[in-house]
Amino acid sequence: MVLEDKDAIDLMSATLNSTSRQAIAYLDKVLAPLHLTASNYYFILKIDRATTLTQEQLFKQIQLSHSNVTRRLDQLINQGLIEKRRDPNDGRGWLLNLTEAGRTLPAQIEQVLTSANSVMFANVTPEQQSQLVLTLQQISQNLMA
Repeated sequence: MVLEDKDAIDLMSATLNSTSRQAIAYLDKVLAPLHLTASNYYFILKIDRATTLTQEQLFKQIQLSHSNVTRRLDQLINQGLIEKRRDPNDGRGWLLNLTEAGRTLPAQIEQVLTSANSVMFANVTPEQQSQLVLTLQQISQNLMA
């Protein structure tokens, strides 16, 4: 497949778009019993791994707009999974922590993701998986430039 071929260009873009939508829909389905979605579960994981995270650090890690991050954080705060409080070292900043209920989720999320990955990557070799990650990271870098 060569990028100059009009059919190849459409096939690559359409396949990437379609597969992304399918993966998101599948993750939404398997995360639903935890009352999470493909667009917010990783907030729980990021905060859990850092123990305490500033909202600004989360913005940088997630690479979404401030309004998207804030909206998703608000959902998780309203669910009682994340608490947000003023940073005592920076009065303008916010610290994010998991609540007691939120701390029960990372292990469950990891189980769901392990199961989901086994379905999504069935018949995909470890080498293909590694190459896919590298390719997607390169596409992401290209789009950020």
